[in-house]
Amino acid sequence: MHKVTLILAFALSPLAAAGGSGGPAPVIQPPQRVNTTLNFGDFTSAAQWTYPAAQTGKLPAVLLIHGSTPADMDFTVTGPDGKVLSRIFADLSQGLSTQGIAVLRYNKHYVSGPGKVDYQSFYTKADLNTFLKDAETALNAIKANPRVDPERIYVYGWSEGSTVAAALVNNHPEVAGLILQAPVTLPWADLFDKQLTDVQLPYLKQVVPGGLTNQNLTVAYTGPGGLVARSALTFALNQEGLAAGKYELNLAAYDLNRNGVVELDSEYLPGARAVLKSLIETPQAPLNIYSRARALPVTTAQAPSIKVPVLILQGQNDANTPAKYLNALTDALRSSGVPTTVKLYPGLGHSLGKAPSIVQDNFQPIETQTINDTADWIKGR
Repeated sequence: MHKVTLILAFALSPLAAAGGSGGPAPVIQPPQRVNTTLNFGDFTSAAQWTYPAAQTGKLPAVLLIHGSTPADMDFTVTGPDGKVLSRIFADLSQGLSTQGIAVLRYNKHYVSGPGKVDYQSFYTKADLNTFLKDAETALNAIKANPRVDPERIYVYGWSEGSTVAAALVNNHPEVAGLILQAPVTLPWADLFDKQLTDVQLPYLKQVVPGGLTNQNLTVAYTGPGGLVARSALTFALNQEGLAAGKYELNLAAYDLNRNGVVELDSEYLPGARAVLKSLIETPQAPLNIYSRARALPVTTAQAPSIKVPVLILQGQNDANTPAKYLNALTDALRSSGVPTTVKLYPGLGHSLGKAPSIVQDNFQPIETQTINDTADWIKGR
């Protein structure tokens, strides 16, 4: 039986990144970028190959599969102010290609670029099975590329994409390996509940310990929390007022004792859970894509079918897929005898960028070490 190799990656300090030779830094040639398209049936997706500047022989290749939301090929994440927080797929493709690895990435179905989305189609027509079919198309493009070594193709899935990547690899056990960044290990409804109890509720207790009121909404919305933490407010807002540009609490539903304050444990938590349930179960709601009828099995459920080596990259301060639930997957892989390497990164979040705490995980740019670790794992196989 294969064992799971656990590596705690502490080398994130400037000293670890510094060279020891004292000589000039090597000149890194920029990668070659080749634009292409992928035919997804009712939608043509823009895509891009990234190749090493100099190529000798056929290349190992990585297919990048997005996390949740209508994501472009760079996986551009913006904050509430519209400013870009990170583009980790662009960084991954750049970093891997400079180490001799080809990368293919593409816009998600119904996404034409950052912020350019057919939202109606995305939330009503697409689901995780759609994204799996799209990934099949992308994988076929990699296999057909004469510059790629067909025996060294790797599939990389982030978050939601971990379930797509696992399903793709189970359909194609001929690929060389599976890379999972911040994998989804719990059933979807359970995962969203853990975000609520582990991230959002603690954040609210930090910034508005006396409960939510219409007077302290700004305090709650602008406090020292990341995107997941601050999204706690969306559950409690009056949706009709929000549509009209008014930010106010849904006191009729949440303020059970009618004192003008939404108590966090007794009123906010059960109310938010009810909203989450509705968002998942209601057709065409934003989270309905994760209902049983439209989702893929999470990675833990798919683990017994995995036949290829697995690399797991997990930030210990991940707010979306908290690290403390990773054992569900690693135990399942161990039971199935899958060769697995786990990289745990202290101080990093869901994007494998810096995150001071799970509450403050805010999709910062991916750290170079995590890209290097991925490249080393691929080149070492």
